[in-house]
Amino acid sequence: MKKALLYIFLLITSASAFAQGTEERLIQFSGFVMTSDSLVGVPFVNITIKNRGRATSANAEGFFSFAARESDTLYFTAIGYTPSVYIIPSSLETDKFSVIQLMTKTQYYLPTTIIYPWGSREAFRQAFIDLRPPKDLEEQARQNLEREKLAEIAKELQLSGNEASKRELQTQSARYTYYGQRPPQNIFNPLAWAEFIKAWKRGDFKKK
Repeated sequence: MKKALLYIFLLITSASAFAQGTEERLIQFSGFVMTSDSLVGVPFVNITIKNRGRATSANAEGFFSFAARESDTLYFTAIGYTPSVYIIPSSLETDKFSVIQLMTKTQYYLPTTIIYPWGSREAFRQAFIDLRPPKDLEEQARQNLEREKLAEIAKELQLSGNEASKRELQTQSARYTYYGQRPPQNIFNPLAWAEFIKAWKRGDFKKK
């Protein structure tokens, strides 16, 4: 009986020692996920430990850090990038290991699609010819093209670069023409009087 108990104790002890010897060691695995072309951090990459049912993710700068085991296979995935695989080396000298994992951008090309609201070009041409805008739009367009309306809008518009430079050159030319003498007054200009009379007849000086 004593021998049987001794054999059982030795068997349990040896099995426990064997299990401890073969158990994989935990390590602190960390690093950065970066693009392969510009070495910019890839944000929020999903990192899956295959065959263990565990997963984590990198932060907004592409940094990650988690506990893993030697020889673990890691699967890196992110939208717009080709998935990549990394296997943690075995027999590491320390319990900390860092890497820089590179990922390549993926471009998805969709087939060319042309959308037509009509069945054919001829149907579009006929629909365009038959189009009749509402009367209110026609009236509004006509009013916007009236001379008085255009003149009123032009008064509120600022001068363009060409117009401003042209006016400045005309002012300088007139000033140089009468340099050293008194310039003429428009009160003696018959053309100015003619414009004044036309404006008076149009009612430009009436209070609005």
